[in-house]
Amino acid sequence: MVLRNSKNMKRTFDQAGVNDLQLKVLTLPYAERLPIINSVMSDFVGFMHAYFELRLSQIQYLNTMSLALKTELSIGIADSWNNGLAVDFQKNSSSVDEEKDTPKDIILSRYNSSSDLPVANRLLPTGYFSIRIVYRHTAGS
Repeated sequence: MVLRNSKNMKRTFDQAGVNDLQLKVLTLPYAERLPIINSVMSDFVGFMHAYFELRLSQIQYLNTMSLALKTELSIGIADSWNNGLAVDFQKNSSSVDEEKDTPKDIILSRYNSSSDLPVANRLLPTGYFSIRIVYRHTAGS
């Protein structure tokens, strides 16, 4: 199953596009959500291409992303959606950041009830996953 927006077009990979996709995915009945979750798990790069209109720099980044990062992203997203939770996604950038391929940090946070975590993290629901994409600006920019 390929979930599209009402105009049958892909979303931009930005805050609004990710929020829109998650809203659509999480309002589906579980039986319809499951094939999407499985596609995230089985082929993260293919999932990104299927659901998002990606810039050349984003495609290049996906193609050079480590297997460990792809695995961590796919598991975190799948676990959240499987538990009916939106991924806490934050990406603050301008088109200039992406066109210039400005260096960025990807910060992931994941909570799983089976791990021993500090008391503060026990307030988070099982399946909670956070992705922050932060662009680094060099001095003088």
